[in-house]
Amino acid sequence: MLLLFLLFEGLCCPGENTAAPQALQSYHLAAEEQLSFRMLQTSSFANHSWAHSEGSGWLGDLQTHGWDTVLGTIRFLKPWSHGNFSKQELKNLQSLFQLYFHSFIQIVQASAGQFQLEYPFEIQILAGCRMNAPQIFLNMAYQGSDFLSFQGISWEPSPGAGIRAQNICKVLNRYLDIKEILQSLLGHTCPRFLAGLMEAGESELKRKVKPEAWLSCGPSPGPGRLQLVCHVSGFYPKPVWVMWMRGGYSIFLILICLTVIVTLVILVVVDSRLKKQSSNKNILSPHTPSPVFLMGANTQDTKNSRHQFCLAQVSWIKNRVLKKWKTRLNQLW
Repeated sequence: MLLLFLLFEGLCCPGENTAAPQALQSYHLAAEEQLSFRMLQTSSFANHSWAHSEGSGWLGDLQTHGWDTVLGTIRFLKPWSHGNFSKQELKNLQSLFQLYFHSFIQIVQASAGQFQLEYPFEIQILAGCRMNAPQIFLNMAYQGSDFLSFQGISWEPSPGAGIRAQNICKVLNRYLDIKEILQSLLGHTCPRFLAGLMEAGESELKRKVKPEAWLSCGPSPGPGRLQLVCHVSGFYPKPVWVMWMRGGYSIFLILICLTVIVTLVILVVVDSRLKKQSSNKNILSPHTPSPVFLMGANTQDTKNSRHQFCLAQVSWIKNRVLKKWKTRLNQLW
């Protein structure tokens, strides 16, 4: 335990780092955007002599750290994964985790019979801190179910975990030094490290990547029916909004329909005006021809021929344009 306290003295009271608390104050995130630093541990116990543990560190939904089980070292997965911790602080932190993983396996194997832990079994631990209250958290699961948690001042069994979890919590609550270590690690060291990560990785954390979506065919739900599966990936940050739209070309169809309607309206208006002009001129024409109106008659015949030519053009435009739009619509559908 002396070694643990010496390691934590180097982590919690480094002396040379005084800028981290200010970094904490510079990041005030909305409730829905709260970032946390989480340490995940999965330990599998096959029997009383074989066990394996894996560990990782996550800033929100982004993995920033890993644990090399062979070398017993921290793997920094991002250029800024060191945060603003000094090399000595990171070295002390790494030594602490080396001691923790080794001791954890020994303690669990030695206590498996006492607490009736039946091989093979798996233990999962999630611990870390948030920027806003509740600031620290530590939860343990046994065989995939909630088992117990550390509530800041005491260990508490999870609802429905049974008498076994209650007995383990009673034993853990007797060790005040373990509580003090966890309070220092999660309540002081973790928030400083979280603030440094957010500051160092600010540009990457603020980036936005558009999602990529594609469709695939799933199992047929019945005869003559097709199941489409929508896949969305590659987006950042995590929140994304996806909407199904019938047809896939709905925006283009709307534009095409509007264009067709406008074109038809213009054609109808032009046709109506030409017919009206022709009707008015026929009414004004004399029933009995006379030399005085011969010039007007010739002019009228010329205009009628122009009118017929215009009508032929309108009819040709209608057929041609409508045919093209119908062809486009059939291709889209």
